[in-house]
Amino acid sequence: MPVEDEEFFAENIENVNRLTTGILLLGNVLAPLFIVISKIGIFEIPYSYSVTLGIVIALFSIIQSVFVYVFRWHRIPMVFGLCVMAAILAYMGTNGHIGINISYALVVFLSCLYYNAVLTRCIALVCYVFMIVSIYFRAKIMCVSFNTTESFYFFSQSAGFTIEFVFSYIIAVALSKRSHSTLSRALTKAFQLKDTQMKIMEFIPRMLESHELFTGHHVRHTVKYVELISRELVKEGHYKEILTEQAISVYSAAANLHDIGKVHIPDSILNKPGKYTYEEFQMMKAHPAEGKRLVQLLPMINRGWFNMIAEQMAYCHHEKYDGSGYPNGLSGNEIPLCARIMAAADVLDALLSWRPYKQPFSIERTIEIFKESSGSHFEPCIVDAVINIASVIEEVSKSFRKQEIEDEQKEYDWRLQLVEGREKNK
Repeated sequence: MPVEDEEFFAENIENVNRLTTGILLLGNVLAPLFIVISKIGIFEIPYSYSVTLGIVIALFSIIQSVFVYVFRWHRIPMVFGLCVMAAILAYMGTNGHIGINISYALVVFLSCLYYNAVLTRCIALVCYVFMIVSIYFRAKIMCVSFNTTESFYFFSQSAGFTIEFVFSYIIAVALSKRSHSTLSRALTKAFQLKDTQMKIMEFIPRMLESHELFTGHHVRHTVKYVELISRELVKEGHYKEILTEQAISVYSAAANLHDIGKVHIPDSILNKPGKYTYEEFQMMKAHPAEGKRLVQLLPMINRGWFNMIAEQMAYCHHEKYDGSGYPNGLSGNEIPLCARIMAAADVLDALLSWRPYKQPFSIERTIEIFKESSGSHFEPCIVDAVINIASVIEEVSKSFRKQEIEDEQKEYDWRLQLVEGREKNK
């Protein structure tokens, strides 16, 4: 089962657990309601029965709430909640004044919401056993009213209930299996669509390479660095609620677009080997705004979440933690978390990568620069994350360099020849 399927069904279990907890909590009104009904004489329910029912429901609803909202368990409250509901219905059925009948099957149908046929079968068996036990105790009360023997009442009622229950069981299991199958196919198609979208995102660096080789390589590097930094932040206890597995996946994919605005920067500036003039640097500083504009043209991906992250990364990855960056001089938490991480990945690769005008910095010098920039260029916890995974980053950087430096040298030599040829033709 793909990870996305597992995440969906895990989330569904959590949601249905909350539903069953809510039903159990709502069940606490039954005992007071029975007491009031008995007081006004609509029908008579023993006071002791109502009190016992109230205590049982209160106790079990509290336990279920602790499982779901305190421990945040999935599997235990899934089974516990359904079994408790079946037991409560069975206890209510022992009273001759409360008609339960096919209500026993309601818990079975509720189990279908988990999209798990095995669970539905097991809960159906539990409900059936509880139902038979309930009918047995009910027979002791009702045989007097119907002027018949306990055994006759028990077997006649059990036979009728069993027939009803068999039909309910068949429908519930079929519904559960069918729902799970349909959802799995839908999720598979959604996963395939998402995979296609991500492959399109990965094509962006390839496209940038045709415009400027170093940018294309740089983008692919930062995708990996964003993932590594994000995971280390979670490991160290930072932003755990935000940086879920799905979020890290989106952050990494969106990093492919952070320099997309450079497609609108002239080649003469983008490919310049030396230092920029003031005017050229001002033109380079336009690429975040251009990137934002281009990302806004994307169709909606992942219900717009990917688009938002990609736009924030493209527009804000040159902002600095102390507010001295561009284009808007944002500071601290004004800068989106994804862009704060992207900024670190961006500089990290710039320092570690070969360029025509510089050799790659050592990992030791890179870490020194990050330490010096903690609280100014970068958020301190992000700097700490980079420091903690320095050895991993070094290995990844060496791997990239080994794969690409020959291509980059050829690209640079070719561009120099191109420039020299243009100058000769002038």
